[in-house]
Amino acid sequence: MMFRSKKANQPDISKLKSINEKIIAENELLRKANVNLQAQIDALQEQYLKALEKIKWLEEQYKLGQNRQFGKQSETSHSLNLSLFDDNEADEVIEAVEPIDDETEQVTYSRKKRKGSKRKIDTSRLPKETVVHDLSEEEKRCADCAAEMHQIGEDRSEKIDFIPAQLKVIEHITPQYACKACATMKAAKKPESPIQKSMATTHLIVDVILKKYDEHLPLYRQSKILERDGIIIPDNTLGNWVMGAAEVLSPLGEALWSQVTASSYVQADETTVKILYPDKKGYMWVYQGLDPGNCFVMFEFALTRSGKIPENRLHSFSGLLQTDGYSGYTKLGKQENITHLGCWDHARRKFVDADKVCANKGKGIASEFIKSIAKLYKIEREIKQASDGKRYQARQDRSQAILDKLFQKAKKINAPPKSSLGIAITYLKNNEQELRNYINYGKAHISNCLTENIIRPFALGRKNWLFVGNEASANRSGLLYSLIQTCKINKVNVRKYLTHVLNQAHAMRRGEVDPITLLPQFIDPEILE
Repeated sequence: MMFRSKKANQPDISKLKSINEKIIAENELLRKANVNLQAQIDALQEQYLKALEKIKWLEEQYKLGQNRQFGKQSETSHSLNLSLFDDNEADEVIEAVEPIDDETEQVTYSRKKRKGSKRKIDTSRLPKETVVHDLSEEEKRCADCAAEMHQIGEDRSEKIDFIPAQLKVIEHITPQYACKACATMKAAKKPESPIQKSMATTHLIVDVILKKYDEHLPLYRQSKILERDGIIIPDNTLGNWVMGAAEVLSPLGEALWSQVTASSYVQADETTVKILYPDKKGYMWVYQGLDPGNCFVMFEFALTRSGKIPENRLHSFSGLLQTDGYSGYTKLGKQENITHLGCWDHARRKFVDADKVCANKGKGIASEFIKSIAKLYKIEREIKQASDGKRYQARQDRSQAILDKLFQKAKKINAPPKSSLGIAITYLKNNEQELRNYINYGKAHISNCLTENIIRPFALGRKNWLFVGNEASANRSGLLYSLIQTCKINKVNVRKYLTHVLNQAHAMRRGEVDPITLLPQFIDPEILE
């Protein structure tokens, strides 16, 4: 029998150690590979969630685009099929109504008999021409007995006629006289023309201005209309008249700007406008003063939407400034002498967009916010004609509680930031103080819709004339828009006003007339009669 040595039975320690190290290294590689795979999975999962969010956002934008193109534009609760009350409040209202008695009774009453529809067109302000349609002397005799017939009454009816505008040439002749003895000459003084060496009278210039800036008729179309009426006036000539009129009226623009610092309540907004030189998008800024007795509108053009534009214009302003949530007004609104008010129209509009793309339209979170905001507007309608003091008190008593609930609810909602609902909630949270501020001032409005309405005529005209040539012409156009809109909000006849102030242009230049006295909100109405 053979015996192995004890040393031969012992394992090779170094070999086992090598194998163990190799296994540990492989495990480390597998662990790192697992970590990398997990990181890739997490990255793919994140990309997947972002893709889903992007798809949802695109679907919302598609629905909004479809709605803007084909849907109703109204944001009222009625158009959105929303009730001002939630279910609990509706039950309370129903319970408060007295039950209807099933017993019947016969009621008799009398009323005036209707004589048909009344005339809806007021013709009292129009000049009247009377045309009598009478029988001849022979026809006034009876056909049966030849006796003379007597008038027993008459039938009257009115027709509205249109007299086309007429163009005529006024030839000014100024006889000149000379003294043979002392060799002196003398002639009568010609009436001053608003634009020197221009063939256009004040009335023609005003008509061109109104057709472009009030009726939104581009100058090239006006040129074609004039050609149809028998005279060829190129559109660039019309443009020179318009810009010349704006230039001589520039003292009125400076006078209007001086009223900004004299105001205690201003609303501001802005809109885009295309510029040819330079070829880029510019902005027309709008400021509206809402003080009683000093209501005005000012348009200002700028090549940028930078917040420095309103900061420079309103640096001396002190009072209430109402704007939308655009960040360009943020720095201005933080000044100590300015109280920044928000716009509930803009806040509501974002929830309306969120409701339109909601799968459960009219019953989701967005619709609940719309109902709450609608209650604020309902209060404003009820106190619209009240004094500032009563408006302030009603807002403190009624609107304050609604606002508290509304913002508390907004803080509890965690919606995706880029979704329509998330954008609406974020807007509400970021502008909470500005949106609350209106209830602390009786004269303040719940939104800056008045200034939005002022911008609409400009936006409508922009669709017709499409662009302005340069920065100078844009600012001159802004002045004409300012004067026209200021006339309208002060109920001043625009045609009569522009005719009067153009005739006073040289008197303003010579310092004989203070431009402030000629502003639409201050001008004596009797002067325009």
